[in-house]
Amino acid sequence: MFRQVFGTAYLESRFIKRQPLWVVQGVMGTMGFIITIFAWGGGEALRNLAIAYVLVGAWSTGLNIIAQNVGWGRIGHEFERLVASPVTLPIYFAGVTIGTSPFMLVELVPAMVLAWAVGMDALSFVALLILAPVALVMGAFTSLAIILRVKNPTNISAITNPLATVTTGFPPVYYPIAILPPALRGIALAFPTVSLMEVGRWIAGGRPYFHPLIPTIVTLSWLGIIAFAVAKKLKWGLE
Repeated sequence: MFRQVFGTAYLESRFIKRQPLWVVQGVMGTMGFIITIFAWGGGEALRNLAIAYVLVGAWSTGLNIIAQNVGWGRIGHEFERLVASPVTLPIYFAGVTIGTSPFMLVELVPAMVLAWAVGMDALSFVALLILAPVALVMGAFTSLAIILRVKNPTNISAITNPLATVTTGFPPVYYPIAILPPALRGIALAFPTVSLMEVGRWIAGGRPYFHPLIPTIVTLSWLGIIAFAVAKKLKWGLE
């Protein structure tokens, strides 16, 4: 099984070898954002950024990179090619995840440095890392629930990129939810990235606006809904 997973991961990571500037660009953008956030918000903003880099970084990797690869694989009949092999859908998904993981490391490594710099408890940071796979799967399923219903492959990036912007740049992810008017705070929590960040702030010893149980319920509900939506459309092989 491990050979199948890593074999799939190798195939899915070849684009990094062909064009490593994708990773370099990500590192430069990450470091520049750290400087900007520190200049405007200081140490407390960096603590929030460390949480965001773990959770939103995982979410964005699933939403954009993993979902695009799976979507293109389905439209390009990659699934039919693999149906005669021992590779199953979970193995394929794990391989795609590992093969595209360098994009997540671009934000995960700086998050470790930030967590150390702001004095975040080590156990809290480990708990964040445990929550990261949930964020990754949520991001991938959210995107797949849409693009698996798209027949034109040229529309995949046109959907996933704006979706990443709408779910990470617009709602209170990199800024505190308390900035919003009171009437909008509950509405904002419906964004899966906002509920994830609220859970992450609680885990990391920060100051979440809502009681932890509320964003936890929102997160689990969202995960269940999109998992059902993806299962209805994602068929493996010739099924």
